[in-house]
Amino acid sequence: MLTDVYIDRDTKEVIGGSVVPLYTHARADGNYRAVPVYEIMHSKELRAQLTTDDIEKAADANAIITEVVFGSKMDITSLTERLYFDEKGFIRTKASGLDITDDLRAGLLYRAMEKADTICFVGDSVTEGTKNGGCPWYEPIEAYFGDKQIGNYSKGGCTVSYMTDHADDIPKAGLYVIALGTNDVRYRDETVCAMTAESYTANMGTLRDKLKAKSPDAEFIFIAPWYSTDGDPYCKLKYAQKTALNDEYSAALEKWCSENSCGYINANAHIREKLAVTPDRTYLLDHIHPNASDGVVMYSEAALKYPA
Repeated sequence: MLTDVYIDRDTKEVIGGSVVPLYTHARADGNYRAVPVYEIMHSKELRAQLTTDDIEKAADANAIITEVVFGSKMDITSLTERLYFDEKGFIRTKASGLDITDDLRAGLLYRAMEKADTICFVGDSVTEGTKNGGCPWYEPIEAYFGDKQIGNYSKGGCTVSYMTDHADDIPKAGLYVIALGTNDVRYRDETVCAMTAESYTANMGTLRDKLKAKSPDAEFIFIAPWYSTDGDPYCKLKYAQKTALNDEYSAALEKWCSENSCGYINANAHIREKLAVTPDRTYLLDHIHPNASDGVVMYSEAALKYPA
């Protein structure tokens, strides 16, 4: 790996540093060379020179380097060009790479965010960034709203009932973007899950009412339960059953939003379309969680594409 040390010009004290994880490889007829792991993930020209075994070994090298330097392994898909740190540890770089087109600006989410001064995203692990180093699905969008106060209240693994129970802890906002329900569909645990589409929308209504009580003028956008692939180990339902139930909950939420003057977004069509033609690992860390590079950009696009 390459390491830079940063020194305060005045005090001459070390204030931080950065590392560039490297992977060493060679062509059959060439010399060994060290290349940044980040470039392996982002340079099509370089990837054309490597095998899938090379990329797996580069991921292993990256895991070893980040565990030694920062105390925990980082997924190869979460890499930025440099990994920065100070005396408190790793400094995560915000996800970027989203190209806002006129079509995306015309969508429901972008227009609602333009109007609001304060925005709070509410959700489960996809909103929390549980598996990808703390990068929420919407983070690439933030670059276009630097003048907004954007908050996040989320909990990995939570269902709608968890949020209704903790509504008092959710901060006030002018716009709430709420993405819940995938765990209600996937877990099928009667003690914590909304077991029917009717109870799901009823719980969403309770959550909306509690947030409305603290922010009377707030606007609301509800996002349909996130799609999960057929590799989901936490769902006892067969893939077709789970997908059908997810669609049922989504349709019920759309109807409820229409009846209650709330915004509705279903990002799943775009997500499924992308995963149908591209290997899951391009965007996902597992069965549902987007990685902190291409994954969150794709999820952001999927939400923004939904029309106003």
